Amino acid sequence: MCVSSAYGRWVEAEKKLKETPALLRTPAGYVQASPWMAISNKSVELMHKFMSELGLSPVSRSRVATTHHIGPKPWEFTGEDEDQFFT
Repeated sequence: MCVSSAYGRWVEAEKKLKETPALLRTPAGYVQASPWMAISNKSVELMHKFMSELGLSPVSRSRVATTHHIGPKPWEFTGEDEDQFFT
């Protein structure tokens, strides 16, 4: 299974949950959670695992080392170093 299929299942389950109640009564009279709720929860769990594998969760993003950018960022251009480009 991949991230896109887990996301697709989650979207479908959430749509069905909007159409049907979260709790259902069985023919024997017992109340149980909708099967769409279990599908939605499992899909979210799988997406969370995939995101942590890819370094997309907040905790895993904090573990990613980044390099410091040398020099000004493009939006911080002041025009002072203009001579180095136009001489």
